[in-house]
Amino acid sequence: MKKLVFLLLSAIFLSCCSRTKMKPEKDSFFIRVNLVYNDRSGKDYIKLWVNDSLLFKKSYFTNYTEENIDDIWGMRVANLRKKKNEDSIRIAIRLIALDDQLFSGKRVIDTTFKYRIDNIPGIVISYARVVGHFNVFDTINAPEYWYYY
Repeated sequence: MKKLVFLLLSAIFLSCCSRTKMKPEKDSFFIRVNLVYNDRSGKDYIKLWVNDSLLFKKSYFTNYTEENIDDIWGMRVANLRKKKNEDSIRIAIRLIALDDQLFSGKRVIDTTFKYRIDNIPGIVISYARVVGHFNVFDTINAPEYWYYY
């Protein structure tokens, strides 16, 4: 009986600890890239600059499955600390197709934009392969994107 109570209390304690890790810190900011299709893993290359500093340059990889929903928002490419008087950042992203599946007829697409970060925990830069442009989703301007059905 004591072992059962101990196991139950341990399970409750561990579940509470894992939930607190999921809450974003107020001064942190993340950037994810989601190329939508899971079969694009290893077939595209991403370069990401924030305020003219190259933060990420690797192949795109996502491991989203119904069992592993951690990657539903795409690949995490940057974690930043928000600076005290900084309300926005300049982001530059370049996607390079490593195979013959081009981005609407282009092998390389890139863009640069400025985005407010003072009141959101992070963004997802998503790419619609057919249309050929980037979409940016955050919890304030596109909250329905963050729901998983």
